[in-house]
Amino acid sequence: MNLLSIETMVGQLQHMSLIVLILMLVEWGILIVTNYIESKKEGIVSIISYLVQSIPYFILSKVMIVGTMFWLYEYRLFNLNFEWYVWVIGYLLYDFTVFFIHFLGHKVRVLWCIHGVHHTAEDMNLTVVARGSIFDFVFTPFNFIWLPILGFHPLMIFIIEPIARLYATYSHLSEKFMGKHYWLEKIFITPSVHRVHHAKNHIYLDRNYGETFSIWDRIFSTFQTELKDEQILYGIMHDKLDSENIWHVQFLLWKELWSDVVKAPKLLDKVKYVFMPPGWNHLDGGKKAREYRDEAWLSKQKP
Repeated sequence: MNLLSIETMVGQLQHMSLIVLILMLVEWGILIVTNYIESKKEGIVSIISYLVQSIPYFILSKVMIVGTMFWLYEYRLFNLNFEWYVWVIGYLLYDFTVFFIHFLGHKVRVLWCIHGVHHTAEDMNLTVVARGSIFDFVFTPFNFIWLPILGFHPLMIFIIEPIARLYATYSHLSEKFMGKHYWLEKIFITPSVHRVHHAKNHIYLDRNYGETFSIWDRIFSTFQTELKDEQILYGIMHDKLDSENIWHVQFLLWKELWSDVVKAPKLLDKVKYVFMPPGWNHLDGGKKAREYRDEAWLSKQKP
């Protein structure tokens, strides 16, 4: 492992984070000045979350994340070079992995306790990109850490990943700056498509998991376009969570999971609370996103 290469990669991550942070602050400032957002404190909570979650991520990046990637590359299954098509394949594999991990983040409750932090904001703008869990470092590296075993050089991944993150930042743009583009969303995740993903409207629940490309959602039937007659309401389905409270944002979902595990009468039920989708319970199976979504569609079709 080349120490200089590791330092370069970590430096790239830090520079990319700074660029993203600057973009957040610029857009947030414009939205505040124009009185386009209701909650000014939400942005502060998001940025604090960003700074807090970055600490363990960067501490581990040099030793565990980068080190693991170089170790896997030593045992790679294929010898891939840096031809243009290898970059394309690498990006597609990365993007599909993000889609899959993102899907799990909504379908496994313990993972939702991590990923759900990102969904707690009730306004949509670039500061939402910053709203992540302090435990993201055990979740997000799986988007790319395994790719070197296939033969993709770690340096390639550490160029692809920041590019994808920049695109993901763009997809969080406020509707004030970016409307709907029907033709573009046939291939890409646009801000409109990603706004649907952040909606708590029942009809929009658990849709549009992609980061760059919408093709994965179309292939696996999880795609949903923004409807003209269904205004988006942002946040998560939770009556008690305060999106302006850093402790609520970071820990309330964990607290509730722990409470359900403790109250469950059987060991199997305790395990199920950890790994079943949000909404599941041991009494009657609960009501999950699909049921809410189906009911919403039926209601919309009624005269």
